[in-house]
Amino acid sequence: MKAATAAIAVLAMLAICLVPMQGVDADYADISGDSNVIGVGEKADFQIIYTNNDYNSTEYQDFSMSISYTAKLTDSSGETVSNGVSPSSGDLDNGVAKTISVSAPDKAGSCTLVVKYEVEVTYTTTDEDGEEVAEEETITRTEEFPIRVVEPITLSVTLTNNTNTDLNGYGVYFYVNDEKIEDSYTTVDLDEAGTTTVTYKWITDSGNGQYEFYVLPADGGNMVDIEGLGEKHTFYIGDNDYTWMIALLVIVIILLIIVMVWVYRKPVKNYGKPKSRR
Repeated sequence: MKAATAAIAVLAMLAICLVPMQGVDADYADISGDSNVIGVGEKADFQIIYTNNDYNSTEYQDFSMSISYTAKLTDSSGETVSNGVSPSSGDLDNGVAKTISVSAPDKAGSCTLVVKYEVEVTYTTTDEDGEEVAEEETITRTEEFPIRVVEPITLSVTLTNNTNTDLNGYGVYFYVNDEKIEDSYTTVDLDEAGTTTVTYKWITDSGNGQYEFYVLPADGGNMVDIEGLGEKHTFYIGDNDYTWMIALLVIVIILLIIVMVWVYRKPVKNYGKPKSRR
């Protein structure tokens, strides 16, 4: 009885291990990139790949497989963006990624990277009479990758060297809402008592609202005295800065008060009694 129970347990464990293997796709295509956000007029690299494990060259006589692709960038209306992808077509090796470059349009909005894969498979089979028969199969797949094109936000900070020495190649990072922007690393040269401005174009699709940014040294910077490091600066994305609206409202209120005072102090003219009462 115990042996039978143990055997059943082993079979159950094997079944559990085999279940994930059944869900593996032998025919696989994908598009990937470091980010789905690109600045207007900027370029970004993406990787495309196609993998097919349905065929084994050892089991198919005279087997061959050719993989080609065509790629395009479309805007929110579905229209193709001119020169949006390079190279826009070519060949692929099975299971090997290829890098393509996407050029964002000069206008912010939503775009889609569309890649169509076409696979041609040929091999030879033997029929019942022993005759060899050439077989051909065509496989097509289309993958889409959404891309957001945005206007970069320029962040800049003025730094002043208060140390008694020149600083060459001094590295700093930008921080937005206390999070370090990894690709914002830049170096500056600061003469003794000199001043310079460090700038970074932040490409993001963060929502509207108030943000804070500042600059910190890449190495900790405990041994230098640079004015401007760590100083927080506020900026807004969208129309969340209501200063101009408040100013306009104040002006409107002042004008209303002036009109009310003028109406109140305006003298009333007496034109006499109406003719019906004379």
